[in-house]
Amino acid sequence: MRDTLLPAVPGPQVADDTLVLRVLDLALRIGEVQLATGAGAAVAHDTMLAIARTYGLPTCDVDIAFSTITMCCHRGNEAGPVTTMRNVRYRTQDYTRLADVDAIISEIVDHEEPLSVEEAFTRLGAAVDGPHPYPRFVAGMARSLFAGAVAFLIGGGLLVAALAALATGVIWTAARWLRKQGVPMFFQQMVGATVVTLSATTLAWTGTLEDSPAFVIAAGIVVLLSGLSLVGLVQDAISGFPLTAAGRAVEVVLASSGLLVGVVVSIKLVATVLGTDAGAYAAVVPQSPAPSLHPISLLAAAAAGMLFALSAYAPWRSLPLAALAGAVAWAGYGLLGILGAGEVVAAALAAAALGLVAMVLPRSLGTPPLVLVVAGITPLLPGLTMYRGFSQLAYGGVAVGAVTILLALTFGLALAAGVSVGEQIGWPLQRLLRRVLPGENAEDRERDARRGRPRVF
Repeated sequence: MRDTLLPAVPGPQVADDTLVLRVLDLALRIGEVQLATGAGAAVAHDTMLAIARTYGLPTCDVDIAFSTITMCCHRGNEAGPVTTMRNVRYRTQDYTRLADVDAIISEIVDHEEPLSVEEAFTRLGAAVDGPHPYPRFVAGMARSLFAGAVAFLIGGGLLVAALAALATGVIWTAARWLRKQGVPMFFQQMVGATVVTLSATTLAWTGTLEDSPAFVIAAGIVVLLSGLSLVGLVQDAISGFPLTAAGRAVEVVLASSGLLVGVVVSIKLVATVLGTDAGAYAAVVPQSPAPSLHPISLLAAAAAGMLFALSAYAPWRSLPLAALAGAVAWAGYGLLGILGAGEVVAAALAAAALGLVAMVLPRSLGTPPLVLVVAGITPLLPGLTMYRGFSQLAYGGVAVGAVTILLALTFGLALAAGVSVGEQIGWPLQRLLRRVLPGENAEDRERDARRGRPRVF
């Protein structure tokens, strides 16, 4: 018997207010961690309801409005409803924390005898407040090397990759200091874009950098864009959470505006201080190279996926899968490009394939699908196209620049929509595979019913 559970059906024995509040608070805290670490609103919504049902509260409502979570438990006609709420006060990329919380959710929802509420609180506190699996400087070095891998993928040489890694290290350190000072995201993005643009154009002017500085700047832009939740934005809109999607959209627009201001101001500053010849280097933006299926390019894509996951504190066991996701996404993008699909279509289909694979992978691997998808699609972000639009705006081509930036945003949204399509296809396919493959039993079906529909975001 589940002696730790509350009455399953509202009736003469009404659940005590204290017990209800404890269950609601546990569900809210778990939902908060999921939203803060990048999960979509639909995932948090389904998880919170599943936890409440497991502990004997079948009639609950959850409302998520970007940074606010409200949960209400209805107790029939014998007692009034109990409502409580929490605010999501931070956003972070910490996939170890996300994986640990996912394990706690599994211990609560997927077992006939769930964790007691007290033990769940204890484990949740340890997951949230516990140390990272590796030091912070390792994550910083991984993010820097990730920028170098991206610079190589978009056409830069080894020197460009090294400079992109060095500039990203400076950006990472500056952004961390600014976050500690409570500086808003807009100014963090502006400072990061300023650092990478000034350094790259100055090095090109001095002759140290023979290639176009656009490769270094574009790699820095990809790093700065990688923290934005484009996929979560589209997924929330599709899943029926328009307020949360609107909040994410505002966040993405403000962060991108910070990049725009930083790049444009830096170009103007270089031209003013060093002369128009120096400013002209920033105007040289090569066309995006056709994605290559060369083994070295696939290796760089795999390294980019793994390094991004490492920089986001992904568990050690997920790093090989993240590397595989990066290589698979780049290979799909390159193959579709060779077959004649446009850039946007190729990116969307590659992301859809990645989302499909993430959905059908067994949960026993212990890696949330979110980790694999983000690690795979991040190297595909259109940093070079975005910089081309910023450069065009800086030199007075407002109409042309706006169209180019719109193309870059369309590319990013295509990646997000592709992941959503892969999830929509992968959900019924996963159910079909589980029915066909041996080992499916009534307990597995009951567990799936308790957990709810699986999702990537």
